[in-house]
Amino acid sequence: MLAGFTLANLTILLAAFLLYNNRAAAPPLIQGVLLSDARDIAPFSLLDHHNEPFTNTDLRGSWHLVSYGFTTCPDICPTTLSRLADVSRQLEQRGHDDLQVLFYSVDHRRDTVAQLASYVPYFHPDYVGLTHVDDAANPHLPFEQSLGIVAQLIPNLSPDAAGDPNDYQVSHGVTLFLINPDGRLQAIFEPDTATPDMPDFEPEQILKDYLAIRRYLG
Repeated sequence: MLAGFTLANLTILLAAFLLYNNRAAAPPLIQGVLLSDARDIAPFSLLDHHNEPFTNTDLRGSWHLVSYGFTTCPDICPTTLSRLADVSRQLEQRGHDDLQVLFYSVDHRRDTVAQLASYVPYFHPDYVGLTHVDDAANPHLPFEQSLGIVAQLIPNLSPDAAGDPNDYQVSHGVTLFLINPDGRLQAIFEPDTATPDMPDFEPEQILKDYLAIRRYLG
């Protein structure tokens, strides 16, 4: 009886140990939203700053981090890209060079391929700028809508601007979108809210959250 009692206890302890070690890991807490089920990105078509087509196929095979804005932005956009360049350098020092940063322009009229080609590589030679041309089919919209990009072109109302389609201001949100190697939206990174007038990202926070997601997903 004693041997049987001992064996039963050992069995219970072993089962508890196995359950504990095989339990599902809790998702990491990030500054933003981690999608437990990655979201599909609808078929889209863009142009990169090398004037080459950029589609869903180009998102597959590696991790991508998407920033968006416009090249004549005076503060938030260049600051964000500078922060991301710092993240890229830290990843490279750690031996991680498989995070591709994309900068998507919400001002395609001004941000032509040539404009992006002179702007994006300034921050990092491997970064890719994305834009599009006017097309009645709007093949760029699925990209914006699938990620949740928020932007608006606001016409200037001054008398001097009347009738000029290129006289407008650009308003846009400030978030980063993490796309997994399957080409699906995996997470959304939010900026620091300590200074609401000037949303900003801390490179250390982005790095921490990105690596935590990678570890969590294996």
